[in-house]
Parts: sequence; C-alpha cells; structure tokens
Amino acid sequence: MVLATKRQEAWEEVWVDVSYTQEPTPVPKRRRRLRLHPMILLSIMAVLVVTLTVIGISQKVKVIELEYSLQSLEAQLEEVRREGQQLQLKVEQMQSLTHIDSIARSRLGMVEPQEAEVLVLVDWDSSDLQRAAEPEGSSTLAREGRRLWTALINWLGPRFPGTGAAEAGLLR
Repeated sequence: MVLATKRQEAWEEVWVDVSYTQEPTPVPKRRRRLRLHPMILLSIMAVLVVTLTVIGISQKVKVIELEYSLQSLEAQLEEVRREGQQLQLKVEQMQSLTHIDSIARSRLGMVEPQEAEVLVLVDWDSSDLQRAAEPEGSSTLAREGRRLWTALINWLGPRFPGTGAAEAGLLR
C-alpha cells in the first residue's frame, strides 16, 4: 500500500499592475473522444475497401478500352500512310516525261517537228550587204538615222511587246 503525500506549495502574493488589463487565457477544453461501435467501424471500412476496389477495376477497364482504340487508330494510320505512298508514286508517274510525252501525242495530237526553217533578221548596222545596197548618193546622216531608229526599236521592243518586234519561227 502506498501512502499519499500531501503537497504543499508556497504561494506568493503577486501584485498586479492595474494600468493594463490582462485577458484571461482560455482553458483548453477536453474533447470527448467519440467511440464507435466496432460493427459500425467495420462496416465503414468494408464500404471504403469496396469503393476503392470498384474504382480500381473501372480504371483498369478504361485503360483496356483506350489500348484497343489506340491499336485501331495505329492500324488506320498505317493504312493512310500506305495510301499516301501509293498517291506519291502515282504523282511521280504522272510527272514523268515519258507520261507527259505520251499524253501530248495521244490526247493533244502533238507530233515531233519536221524540218524547221529559220528566218534570221539582220540589224541595219551589222550587215555589209545593206551598206552595199545603199545608193551611192545616200548621206551619212541617213545611215545614222537608221542606226538611231534601230537602237530605239531594240530598246522599246522588250518593254512594249506590240511595237513590231519580229521573232524567228517556222515558215509555212
């Protein structure tokens, strides 16, 4: 048996300054611990486990569905790639010179050119024949005028297509 001892504490008297008021410190309340019946606790735990299991299974099902759709989309992608390669091959065949030549001959009726006759236009100032053909009495001023006229036509020709420039071509 243990004897209880009485504790005596010495109390000192403390004078409190009245100039300020001290708020009393709140005394913490003891919370009453809630006790659940073991069956209720077991039921809550069972519901929690079942809920987590259902969520996990639904996630697995969703993953499997997404894998199937991914495989389906990859198959479609491969089919589209094959079709693109076939179209690229067809474009290259259509752009080949032999194909263009065969279409030009069959549909458009084009043929290889036969003998071509070329008409060459000689400039006034570069031809000795032209100088020889001039009359004896023509002046240098007339020759210089022809050169000036030729230079003007040569300069205007590319800028204004309708000024009378001649092009070489086939004579028929």
